[in-house]
Order: sequence, then C-alpha cells, then structure tokens
Amino acid sequence: MSKWMYNEFKHCGVDYSDENQAEKYDSLHLTFRNYEKEFGDMLDFLALPNTQEMTLIDLGCGTGASAFFAAKKFKEVFAVDVSEAMIVQAQKKAAFGNVNNLYFHIGGFLSYRHYAQAADVIITKHALHHLPDFWKQIALFRINKMLKLNGSLYVCDVVFNLASNNYKDKIDKWIDGFDKFAGKKLRSEVETHIRDEYSTFDWILEGMFARAGFEIDKKRSSDGFVTEYSCKKSKEIEYQDE
Repeated sequence: MSKWMYNEFKHCGVDYSDENQAEKYDSLHLTFRNYEKEFGDMLDFLALPNTQEMTLIDLGCGTGASAFFAAKKFKEVFAVDVSEAMIVQAQKKAAFGNVNNLYFHIGGFLSYRHYAQAADVIITKHALHHLPDFWKQIALFRINKMLKLNGSLYVCDVVFNLASNNYKDKIDKWIDGFDKFAGKKLRSEVETHIRDEYSTFDWILEGMFARAGFEIDKKRSSDGFVTEYSCKKSKEIEYQDE
C-alpha cells in the first residue's frame, strides 16, 4: 500500500475501536432507535423484490444493527467494519440469533476486497462520514466495482442540506434536540461528529455518486441532516485499485 494512502483504521471522532465504546454503543443507541424498524423502513425505501435471492454487503456494519436483520431477509450478507471491537459485538448478535449466512470481515471502504461475486445490494449507514471527501470518492469507485450493474446502493448519513452561509443556527438547533430525546451523552457525540468528522454537503456527495456511476432514485431527510439515498449503479467505472 502506498504511503500516501489514507489510514481508515485510525479513528476520527468517537473511538469505536475501543472495547468499552463498542460495548456501550447499543445500550446508548437503543434509547432512541429501533434497529428492526429502521431496517424495515430501509427495505421499504429501497423497494427490493425477492431479497431471498440477493446478496448484500454492509460497509461500516458497526455492531450489526442492520446486518443481523439483513441475514434473515437475504441469501448472503457480508458485514464489514474497520473496528474489530464492533465486529465482536456483531458476531455476538449473530451467534445468539443462530444466524449462519452472515460473514464478517475487518476492513473498510478503502481496504475491504470483495472476492465473492458482485453483490446485488450495498448499504452503508453512518459510516461514510469517517472519510474526507477525496477518499469518499475513492470509496464510491470501489463500491461500484463490488456491485452488479443495476444493483442498489443505500447510503444513510449526516449530510448538510443547507446553505454554507446559513449553518450556525441550524446546527445549534439540531444538536440541542438531542438533549430532549437521547440525553447529553449523545449530544456530546454529535458535537464531536460535527467538529472532528467529515460529513459533507448534499451537492458534493451527489456529484460523487454521479462520478462513480450511480444514479439517485430517491432521497429523503426529515431534519436536513440525516439523509437517505437510494441509488442504482447505472454504469461500470474504469478504476485501478491498488
């Protein structure tokens, strides 16, 4: 690997390579999230037919919040994360639920190599923001290569759907809202996200999708920050990986 390659194993923001952080992740997030409902809403959004015959890759799978439920709906699921500690938590879920079509890999957007056949669906939730914009584009080129033509890409992440000269009040109001339904711990994590991580503007990310051979089918955001995209791979991209 070239010395100038970005090290995606070096955390930015909250350090989820830490065992204590990984162990606490679900207990914190389940105070305001329902993983099963989120997964069902995602499937409805993507409107996928015959998922039992499809393979899915979950890039940045974390504790397996989506991968566990995907394994019940898809033929095969490949769950990928740079944090071994998070993978351990995901493996515990799979073992407890007796899931045997879920395959775990320690890696990320820039390092995971998919040696199986190209996937029908690739999802990534709250993970792409760990990469600066240049490396987001490289990640999307690599995702193109892992996905079948006309396959589906789902991205859910913090994306700035706002004017760059009108950000402070909107971000302050958004962060303040976390105190009301999730408490100060999550508020602190969101402040860390805005300050130290690499969420980007919608117009930048959408340009990256187009350059990586994806067409946006649907987009939705209820708060102007957390945004979901349903994309189709519309063409193959010539790309030379290391």
